[in-house]
Amino acid sequence: MYALFIVLNEVEYLSDILFKIRQLGIRGATVIDSMGSRSIEEKSKYDIPLIGGFMKSLEGGTQSNKTIFSVIEREEQVELVMEYVEKILGGDMKKPNKGIMFVLPVTHFRGGELHRHIESRENKKVLKKEFESEYY
Repeated sequence: MYALFIVLNEVEYLSDILFKIRQLGIRGATVIDSMGSRSIEEKSKYDIPLIGGFMKSLEGGTQSNKTIFSVIEREEQVELVMEYVEKILGGDMKKPNKGIMFVLPVTHFRGGELHRHIESRENKKVLKKEFESEYY
C-alpha cells in the first residue's frame, strides 16, 4: 500500500482532480489547506502594521494551496492517478508553481473506506473457502 500526496498550487483544479481520482477507483482522499514555507517567509516581510498591511494588499496576500492525500492499495493505481493528475495540470509538473506529488509506502493502517473494502474482500475469500471445503 502507498500514500500519495499531491500538493496543489493551482487550486482551481481541485474538483477535477478529486473527480478523476474517484473515477479511477480510489476509495477516498483527504484535502487540507496548506502553505509553502516560501509564502510564510514572504508574509513575515510585511509584519510592520501600516506599511506591511498596505504592501500585502498590493500583492494580494499570501499564496495558499491544497494538499490531497490518499492511501492507495496498488502501485499501478498510484502511477495511473499521478499520470492523470499531471495531465489535468497541463502535462508537466516540472514547471514552476504547479505543485508536487510524491508517494510513501504504508506499512500499517487502520480505518477508512479502503480498510473496510479490504476487510470485506478478505471475509468473502474466507467464506468461499469454508463453503468449498464443506461441500467438496
